[in-house]
Amino acid sequence: MFSIRPRKWLFAAGVLLLGGLARLPLEHRFSATLHEHRLAEEKLNLSLRDELGQSFFIAVLGGFRSLVASLVEIDNIQAWQDQNFAKVDAAYALCTRLQPRVWHYWDWRAWMKTHNAYDHYKYEDMSRPGLQPWIRQNLIDDGIAILKEGMKHLPDDFRLPRAIAWLMADFEKNQHASYYEASQWFYRAWQLRPHYRHLYRFHVYHLAQAPGHELEAWPLLLEMYHSGPIKSGNSDHTPSGETHLVRLLPKVQAMLPDAALPPELAARAPAILAADQERREAVERRLERERAQEEEVQEAILKMKR
Repeated sequence: MFSIRPRKWLFAAGVLLLGGLARLPLEHRFSATLHEHRLAEEKLNLSLRDELGQSFFIAVLGGFRSLVASLVEIDNIQAWQDQNFAKVDAAYALCTRLQPRVWHYWDWRAWMKTHNAYDHYKYEDMSRPGLQPWIRQNLIDDGIAILKEGMKHLPDDFRLPRAIAWLMADFEKNQHASYYEASQWFYRAWQLRPHYRHLYRFHVYHLAQAPGHELEAWPLLLEMYHSGPIKSGNSDHTPSGETHLVRLLPKVQAMLPDAALPPELAARAPAILAADQERREAVERRLERERAQEEEVQEAILKMKR
């Protein structure tokens, strides 16, 4: 009886060993698939424990990553209200590590930099006028970098490239703004949500304003113009598209002399150009007022410090 028992143990151990060896490549492939589709959770390490504290770290170990990320966000509302944006960014950085596939955390982390912190330095902290443009541009650049990092985890979410597109199209805030780059990010967002036709139209509008891409934008604008009755359900025919066509015509004709507007649009071209010029002048007047007000506030702050 005692001589048989070791054989049973050896047989059982052999079965377990062979089963483990057979299962190992399957688990490796499964793990690789999770990483390929960005479904694997970030590995826990000591630095994460230090950032979270013992209680939150234990909760994360227990599988409550989502709950902990929400609590971290809520816990830093006061830092946001106190305009402690370094602490706010650290909190959202932690949230993106805990929940990298949640769009909200990437979007809000970028928004805090490119809007809230940006406005703080522009309108409230004017004691360093020489450094302010550099600080604000760094905030914009960091926000764009955050959104791009988020896209690595959420490659199918159109909202992140759309947010980048708007930042690249904002010439008032972003010194590195580019109509062409904005058009490409809008195009990428539209590819992820083809039924959101406004994203495609924004792509074409910005392409039409990008120097050197006039011939690329011209047929797209014409196609939009002929897509159907204006404001119909499936139409890309819009007043903005008409304005871009009229505005682009001289540049296109310099390269393609036979280029022409549709007859009905050509008849309205002078009125469209006049209205467009009026809008541009109104925007420029508003920007000039804002620049003057900012200079007045900066000068008042400097006088107080003297």
